[in-house]
Amino acid sequence: MRELLLMLVASMAAFVIPFQAIVNGRLGIALNNPLFAAFFSFLGGTVALIILLLVTTPGIPSWPQNSVLPWYYFIGGLFGVVFVTTVLVVTPKIGPANVLAATVVGQLFMAIIIDHFGILGVPVIPVSLPRILGCLMLLGGLLLIQTR
Repeated sequence: MRELLLMLVASMAAFVIPFQAIVNGRLGIALNNPLFAAFFSFLGGTVALIILLLVTTPGIPSWPQNSVLPWYYFIGGLFGVVFVTTVLVVTPKIGPANVLAATVVGQLFMAIIIDHFGILGVPVIPVSLPRILGCLMLLGGLLLIQTR
């Protein structure tokens, strides 16, 4: 039971990954510089990214003039912290196969919800019986993977 609960936690942590991809992509487009966007996404923590930004971008990137960006373009790094921290904590307890299976299931369930509602402006792809069955099969696969 404990392992199932931890796999549920890992699956729920993976819910943020589709959002992370969307907001980081949008931030990169809005700033006209994917590395500058990644810098803001991981502002709190990555020296390596600051170095990469300075090495690959001539000068210091400037903020595009007359740009008003939605606040959520800047929270992709927060989503990454949720996911990475959860994976680091849960993997030693339930193993990498269980964590990977659980995170894939969580990501795909959330991605289907995002598709269905067109969250954050992505194209709407309605939930359908085959998509629901696919998710249920993934969930079944997760349950099979965790058995010993």
